[in-house]
Amino acid sequence: MKKLLTLIGILVISIAANAQLTVNQSVVTASSYKVGDTISVKYTVAKGTNTPRYFWLRYQYNNKALAYISTTYSQGTSVQTYYTGWTAYRFTANATKATTSLYEQYLATPWGYATNADWNVGQLTIQRSDASIDGDIATQKYIIKDLGAYTDIHQLDLSYSIDAASAYIAPITTTTGKISLSGVTGNTSAFKVRVLFPSGYTITDHNIQLMKLKSDGSGDIDWTQQPIAQKTLDASGEATFTSGVKVGDSLGVFISSAMTKTWMNNIITVSDAYKAFLGISQTDITGTSNYFTRPTLEKKIGLVSTSNSTFSESDSYYLFSYVMGIDVSTKASLPTNTATSVRYYSGLLNQSWLDGTPKNRVYITNSNQAVDAVFAWGGDLDWSHSSHPDTIASRISTNNYSNSIKEGSTIKSFSIAPMAYTAPTLEKATLSLTSTLVNNKVILTTTLTKADLAGIEVILQYDNTKLTLTDVVFDAGSTITNFSTNSDNRIAFGSIDQLKTARIKAGTPYKLIFTPKETLTNTAGLFYTVLSDAIDAKGNKIELIVE
Repeated sequence: MKKLLTLIGILVISIAANAQLTVNQSVVTASSYKVGDTISVKYTVAKGTNTPRYFWLRYQYNNKALAYISTTYSQGTSVQTYYTGWTAYRFTANATKATTSLYEQYLATPWGYATNADWNVGQLTIQRSDASIDGDIATQKYIIKDLGAYTDIHQLDLSYSIDAASAYIAPITTTTGKISLSGVTGNTSAFKVRVLFPSGYTITDHNIQLMKLKSDGSGDIDWTQQPIAQKTLDASGEATFTSGVKVGDSLGVFISSAMTKTWMNNIITVSDAYKAFLGISQTDITGTSNYFTRPTLEKKIGLVSTSNSTFSESDSYYLFSYVMGIDVSTKASLPTNTATSVRYYSGLLNQSWLDGTPKNRVYITNSNQAVDAVFAWGGDLDWSHSSHPDTIASRISTNNYSNSIKEGSTIKSFSIAPMAYTAPTLEKATLSLTSTLVNNKVILTTTLTKADLAGIEVILQYDNTKLTLTDVVFDAGSTITNFSTNSDNRIAFGSIDQLKTARIKAGTPYKLIFTPKETLTNTAGLFYTVLSDAIDAKGNKIELIVE
């Protein structure tokens, strides 16, 4: 009898083991890794006695150790697949559940996600109609980045699956759960460039170029030569070079500009135009301009005229004209998605940048060297899409940066703090939008409660398959200059002070009138805010909240 009970016990354990769904991940690339190598991470499902037809998996990885490249699925052609990810988040498992119990972690809500600059989250989804999901499900490629230790750099976190009878499968577990790499070499012979950029900015639209220098000893980049090497910045604003440079080299570091990107149309706004206006018109008793706090740098950034070499009234006029909707593309170099050339500045993070003299030369004096770089768009005087001087100055004052610009200089300690920064806190103003149907017209009415604003700009998208813009009614003040432009389904409107004394009235400064192209019963979903910007009389940028 005892022997029979033992056999039954073994059978029960075997049945229970086969009833569970097991998920694992592993590095399938051969060992002997070095910085810059591309590795493959394979995800597998062991279905046991289950019939999974829908499978969902969340994982996290250390973005200082790995840079994501691609995902390839492995379950045939009769499948639907979906990949997505989130930058700068880390998952903490529920302490009451085993970290290897992925379905139990999925059920334990709320999920333990928190912002963390060193970690990214990924998600894989597979739906299969012709057979159960089983075996290899996907392979991802990652580049090994420069990090001292590579312990637990990739981890499975959550999972659920639905079987052929539309029932949830349980349990879902993992045997390994985490990935570590050992013996990674090359992290003592890498050259890293990090770029300081505002949070929310699409930094991956830029490349880092390592350039040859002129032979005259000036330290200037020789633009007649092809780049020594170039790499696209990752989402954390970093690019690591493991070839093309060696100790003793002297080279230039340059951030290349983005081109033909739609978001470039939102760089120059009413704030930039008004700051340029104050930069020209505000002076002391002797007539010396005194608005700019870093005049050499700001005048360099404010210079947009193609015919002038110094910042002047022309630049203020062209920025103002651009905001007003006037085409100045033949007279001013402004960043837009249709521009064939733009003014764009790149340099190392140091005092020379703040003084208005960008430096690009780096001496490779260390086998594990890192440099920090900054950039600015021509005309971007409110720094909305450029490295903010206040943040640069803060990093310099605390030695929270790293570069070498003189031969034999000491390399400053390299911080691992994220290079993406939150823009300085701004005073807020609210512009409420209310849409109503009146006499077969859609009326979009604005309400502004804050007084003494010198400039406002709002860009809206509207459903032009349902609406035609008929009129824009302004009531912003008798001395203020108003503007509106309408192109396809995008309308920009607002006001700007051109007297240095005009102010936008509180109340209802703008009313937009649309004629429906079809019968409407409500106005839901007809409008979407693309951009909102404001500035006060002193030239302080205001966070304009459109609601």
